[in-house]
Amino acid sequence: MSLSANALQLHCQTIIGSPRAQNKVVILCEGNIQAVQGCASPSSYRQLEKLPDANFYKACVPNWWQQKRPEFFVCGDRVDVVNTYFKLLNSDCEGSRFDKTKLFAIIDLDLPLCEFADGHCVTNSETLFHTLYQQGKINRQALAEQTIFITGLMYKEGYFLIPDLQTVFDTYATPVHYKNNLVNLEAIYRDMLDSLHEDRNIQQPTHFPRACERIAHCVDLDFTNITTLQASWLQAFDVATGSSQHELILALLSIHQVKRYWQALTPPTNSGIPQERFEEQLTLAIAKFYAKQERDSNHHIPSFFTALSGRA
Repeated sequence: MSLSANALQLHCQTIIGSPRAQNKVVILCEGNIQAVQGCASPSSYRQLEKLPDANFYKACVPNWWQQKRPEFFVCGDRVDVVNTYFKLLNSDCEGSRFDKTKLFAIIDLDLPLCEFADGHCVTNSETLFHTLYQQGKINRQALAEQTIFITGLMYKEGYFLIPDLQTVFDTYATPVHYKNNLVNLEAIYRDMLDSLHEDRNIQQPTHFPRACERIAHCVDLDFTNITTLQASWLQAFDVATGSSQHELILALLSIHQVKRYWQALTPPTNSGIPQERFEEQLTLAIAKFYAKQERDSNHHIPSFFTALSGRA
């Protein structure tokens, strides 16, 4: 449920007044803010940077970014993030050092449309996706010109399961299990493919064509319906190698629900580690992987920060 007009106004005033937002790059992101609704203050908002989305993105800030590192504020759901962004742009910031030229937002891609305010350079979330990504690859020039970013994968959790992270899972201090076996990402991708036809999100009449348009660059796929897409994908995946297989995987992660597969990663049953704690620590290990990437990395998240660093 999106923020009411009064709650949005208070939310924006609190961000503007936060010491963390003064003359800093401010990045708005998704996350549940119910914990501070009704008692919003700069001090209570310090706790928001510890919530999952903000905590993850903060941990992804590149190691090479040492000065004037960005600050993150969770704002609710995707619509709340966008509404907060435009509300802040139109707010009176007199008396603060809140710099609107250093205000940015990042939202999940998802399949439903998220509309932007009239006059913005792009009209909605899908247009933004096609602006920032071309044939599955990030458009660096477009990225450098945007102030609202969108993930190239359905949700941030998609970035927890990309192929390059297999080595992170293999070397993690606590063995990472999937279906009672050491995690093998290819097994997860095959399970995702097998269950594509069960994804209610992609079954929506307007969502399936939108998903197909995102991945139209995958030439071996049959977009007639979900069943033919699934069958052609499995066939293509079975024979693909290297960059071709990687393209298929990222395309899948851009249209298919992924959260339940991430949540299916568990510690060994005898480890005594609570699932929530396990996920939190593994997420931070994944964030460290992204933080170690160089400025010219092709990974989406490090590319966001490379674009932002020049505006700090």
